[in-house]
Amino acid sequence: MTFARIAPLLLIALSASACTIPLRQARDKAPPPASDPLDERLQRCSTLGTKNVDDPDCQSAFAEARKRILPPPVRK
Repeated sequence: MTFARIAPLLLIALSASACTIPLRQARDKAPPPASDPLDERLQRCSTLGTKNVDDPDCQSAFAEARKRILPPPVRK
């Protein structure tokens, strides 16, 4: 094989490996600290796992988060 045939394959391989390195490093970082009390409550609920379904504070935090994210219902 000549260099002209190998060069595009090498370029693709180098590009693919260069793209995956920053993705792996970003995944290993811890999430930023919560700046909002609701964020702190939601982080605590996420550490509870499936037990957050029975936690009243988690239920109110989820309801408050839904109010912030979802638009109000349209009244006819």
